Amino acid sequence: MAFWNFKKKTEPLVPNSVGETAAAIPKHWGLKGFFYSMVNFFRHSFVRIAMFILLILTYLLAKITFHIWYWRVLWREKHSSHETLVATMPSEILFSRYSGRFFKFFHTSNGESIDKISLIEIAIRNMKAKKTRTAVTIGGMAIGIGSIVFLVSIGYGLQRLVISQVAELEEMQQVDVALQPGGKIKISDATLNDFEQIPNVQSVAPLIAVVGRVNYQNSVSDMAVYGVTNDYLKQSAIRPVRGDFFESNERVVSAVEEQGGLAVKDVPKKMGATIGDIAFSGNGLNWVRLRETPEADAPLVGFGKIETTEQFGAMVWGGSYTAKDEFGNAGTDADGKALGKWIRSSLPLFEEVSCSETDTDCVAGKYLLLRDDNSEPITKQSYFAVTDDWLTLREPTNKELSELAQGGGALSTLNITDSGDGWVEVEGEGEVTAEESVERVPLSSSAKQEAVVSRAMLRVLSIDEATAVGQTFNTSFVITSSLLLDSQKKVESVSADYTIVAVIPEDKSPIFYVPFIDLRGLGIEYYSQVKITASNQEVLPDVRKQVEGMGYVTTSVADTVSQINSFFASARIILGLLGMVALGVAALGMFNTLTVSLLERTREVGLMKAIGMKSVEVQELFLTESMVMAFFGGILGLLVGLVGGKALGAGLSLLAIFKGAGAIDVSYIPPSFIIAILIFSLVVGIVTGIYPARRATSISALNALRYE
Repeated sequence: MAFWNFKKKTEPLVPNSVGETAAAIPKHWGLKGFFYSMVNFFRHSFVRIAMFILLILTYLLAKITFHIWYWRVLWREKHSSHETLVATMPSEILFSRYSGRFFKFFHTSNGESIDKISLIEIAIRNMKAKKTRTAVTIGGMAIGIGSIVFLVSIGYGLQRLVISQVAELEEMQQVDVALQPGGKIKISDATLNDFEQIPNVQSVAPLIAVVGRVNYQNSVSDMAVYGVTNDYLKQSAIRPVRGDFFESNERVVSAVEEQGGLAVKDVPKKMGATIGDIAFSGNGLNWVRLRETPEADAPLVGFGKIETTEQFGAMVWGGSYTAKDEFGNAGTDADGKALGKWIRSSLPLFEEVSCSETDTDCVAGKYLLLRDDNSEPITKQSYFAVTDDWLTLREPTNKELSELAQGGGALSTLNITDSGDGWVEVEGEGEVTAEESVERVPLSSSAKQEAVVSRAMLRVLSIDEATAVGQTFNTSFVITSSLLLDSQKKVESVSADYTIVAVIPEDKSPIFYVPFIDLRGLGIEYYSQVKITASNQEVLPDVRKQVEGMGYVTTSVADTVSQINSFFASARIILGLLGMVALGVAALGMFNTLTVSLLERTREVGLMKAIGMKSVEVQELFLTESMVMAFFGGILGLLVGLVGGKALGAGLSLLAIFKGAGAIDVSYIPPSFIIAILIFSLVVGIVTGIYPARRATSISALNALRYE
């Protein structure tokens, strides 16, 4: 029980040389007594310590700044022809001369036997006398602080790295608004106006989600398509790796282009533009000239065989030719140039040459099938004009197009449904709807016919990314009933050619973006989603509450970032506690150094008291030594932790670059953490120096002078 009781046994009081009553050295310190002394010390000396710490920091910074200036002057004078007073005067004297006025503010005249600056200089001189011990103590402190800085900086760095992969700064003030699953509330133009009236809403950008039926080189694929504006793309985290986004920000189709909610004007007449899908056949064995481009003077690639069996292709605009006006001179382009209708298809190529009919590749003794180096028939996408009366044309049904998309076999198509939250789901194979229930609608004249595609889509279509920008593909859009005013109507657009203007890095889902006006012109009245941008991140929660109060569901990257911050905050605490183990060992080392130093300097302490130094000044002397060592240990630890973190980041970056990825930075130290570490270092110095400092004040001057 005696260990836990604070007892202070003293020797008989003996007057010292200056008339003060000296306290005897405590014979026993219990744990309870140690904590009691610290509490009492801070309670009575907090302001004094705070001012003294400020003075120490100011002195150290002034000293460091002076020596940097002094070394620069010496170096400059070493390379000059004349010598000045600075080079001949010792640095300590020079520092005292220049800093005397600056530190005059800290000099006191309240009866203290020594000014604070002299006290600090004595403490630093004492540490210089034991250079090895001081260096080891500061090194141990640096290792402890460095361990904390290194581990916590890794936590901060990983947090920044993850957040940078999840969201950009602009996304932190954005919220995506979707429909309630199974709800009856829709997103319309009136809804957008309501959103724009919400306080602190900066912008509102709608999104339309449909399914695109992409036809490229006779291969048909169903993909997700999103109709958006240029502002939507810029506000998102989407960044093109090739090309540039389309510039369209139009959201409203003019009244001239609409009738009954559906755009009915013809597709713009443009050389190479797709008019629609076509099924063609002949009345027997017939031949057509196949050309590289839809022009009468284009190079001939061969001859194509057309029989009674129907084949499929696309009707496109091309150069005019001599034939019926409905085909050879069917329209004009924007410049008034006459255009004609051509059929684009991929047919086996034949060469017009005399051949033996016994040859299986010879047809009618004058057409020979062309084969490649692997003896495979050569098939190439080419064009032919509609010049013969024997050619039978008709528009294929959705059922036939679906069969073509599946590559033949059973008449089936993809079951395209609305997921209920504004996004489109392509679930797989399902029953084909009745032909008469699907309405085919051409694009409006305001359609831009430009597309921003993903890397995954290019992979599906086998298009080289390096040459993708500028290439075209043919697509039609399947509109879900939830986007139409008449929920019983089913709409699919007439297929049209789209030009790739940009490629985005998405490599998991084959998707592409088209201008919002392209899909809006198909009679769409309701939208799939809306992206709302708030004026700043702080007001985003209030905006979300008002939107949710209107019956909609909101999601934001800020939710994910909040979860990430929470996780890494816990991780940093754990990492910091691991570093505290090393710091605890370093603090014990400093405590041991100061205690041993006190025992070695007992006679010195007695002598200082005997010549007039007060107990509180002796206490400040030892505290100064502990705080200076802790301060330099903290600075050195910051450098060690920072260099260690950057070295780890450099190693991981080299490994990532070797694996084909980019450089990464897994270490980061925020400025506030640097300040906190320096303050923490001083606190550790104070705590470890309290016991030796308090013990030094208890030393009797006479007993200390007799101490051996």
